[in-house]
Amino acid sequence: MAIQRPADARPVAPYEFRGFNGLIGHEVVAWRPGFAEMRLKVRPELCNANGLLHGGVLMTLLDSASGFACTFNETATTRRLSVTLAFTTQFIKAARDGDVLTILGAWRPSTSQSTFAAETEIYDQTGALLATGAGTFRYLKGERADGTLTFVDQQKAAD
Repeated sequence: MAIQRPADARPVAPYEFRGFNGLIGHEVVAWRPGFAEMRLKVRPELCNANGLLHGGVLMTLLDSASGFACTFNETATTRRLSVTLAFTTQFIKAARDGDVLTILGAWRPSTSQSTFAAETEIYDQTGALLATGAGTFRYLKGERADGTLTFVDQQKAAD
């Protein structure tokens, strides 16, 4: 089933990823508790020798959106720490240099206080499904001080 952007997902100002995720170059477009929307413009250095987006990049995007959807608190002032325990990926269609990808991540409700599950989908600019992923994650103790989101005032952005 396709992940739908919730009506209450809010646009966010640029968020600076750290470490490996910072090298990929994706950006957070919108967020709400349990949902994240990201975007990536495919660049040549992210492609394999065949000129297709490397599968490892797709897996990173799926994993990143999953964690992002599930690790911010209700006020989005901090980000919980988490690690991936297991992740399954299905590659459906290839992406190429210049494609613009939309990555949608959604949390699946859990009764556990220490683990969570999420599903993620990646689409190209035509709306074609490229890859899906499902993972299990564990919350760690503590929060990331650098994990803040700034929401964009939609009224001011429209003016």
